[in-house]
Amino acid sequence: MSETEPETVGVLGATGYVGRAAVAALRERGYEVTPAAGSDHEEFPAVDVRERGTVRAFVDDVDALVNAAGLVGIDACEANPAAALEINGLGAATVAWACTRADVPLVHLSSVATVGVPDPDDGPITAATERRPGTAYGRTKLLGERAVRTVTDGRVPSITYSATNVYGRREPGAPAGNSVLDFFLERAAADETLTVHRPGTQELDLVHVRDVAAAIAPAVEVLSSDQCEPEARSYVLGRGRSYSVLEVAGLVAAGYRRRTGSPLGIELRAPPSTDEPTVERFDVDPEPLRSELGVDPERTVSEWIGTELERRLGGTRTGTATAKEGNEKRRSQDSNLGQPR
Repeated sequence: MSETEPETVGVLGATGYVGRAAVAALRERGYEVTPAAGSDHEEFPAVDVRERGTVRAFVDDVDALVNAAGLVGIDACEANPAAALEINGLGAATVAWACTRADVPLVHLSSVATVGVPDPDDGPITAATERRPGTAYGRTKLLGERAVRTVTDGRVPSITYSATNVYGRREPGAPAGNSVLDFFLERAAADETLTVHRPGTQELDLVHVRDVAAAIAPAVEVLSSDQCEPEARSYVLGRGRSYSVLEVAGLVAAGYRRRTGSPLGIELRAPPSTDEPTVERFDVDPEPLRSELGVDPERTVSEWIGTELERRLGGTRTGTATAKEGNEKRRSQDSNLGQPR
């Protein structure tokens, strides 16, 4: 770290999928990290973003803050919209308010679900792309993004990352993500057919969780510079390479065949809802990340598929019973394949 970088970075939502990866990445960069969980936890103190006094006390003891707290996923937010509003929307406002009061720079993690179904005529997706979220998850995350901008702009520097579909593991044994790629890898490890909702052409951008975590330290560094203006900035955090869901399934099936010598079926199914619009184009422009922050997600989907199938299958057909048990936990995700997370 340089002399201008903070000594202590607080991380809210540190027990979550991205939050835990962020803690590890910041420590690798030499930061002193103070993690906090959203609820009671054996390892970390609990800081609920809905509790203003608790958030304020936590922020007062750090030099910069990363807000990775949130109620994540389409299904979870549809099942509990009140909690989604309180955590993703109002909670983000509470955190931004506390950072402004304490003059603490903020990195806020959001989701590209705030975009909804982009208009292909608008070109690649950037922070300036019109937001038309179609889910409770996207709407409440958008509320959080706007609250952060309104509260911090002109008062304290902040960066909001709207991540695309996050996949992968921070390290072997760590929890996998909820992306369609993770879903397909679970099914491949269990020798199960890959199910794709018609038409299969719906597109998504996939970014590895390690690349998301690695983007946080450069943001903290920029925000903590003496030359940084107290303005709110936003970026779409993605790989810049779009895939159709059917293409992702094909890559997993091909990797499975190389590893085992056997074919893996792909089955097209009717979508659970005919009212849900299809995302036909989902191109993300990563250039602002590169030019302004020096952030360039580098891990590729093909490399990760090879790595995971080698780890899970090991060139044999053993261990698939355990994989099948883990796969049962993902059944509910089948209704949202290809949706931004």
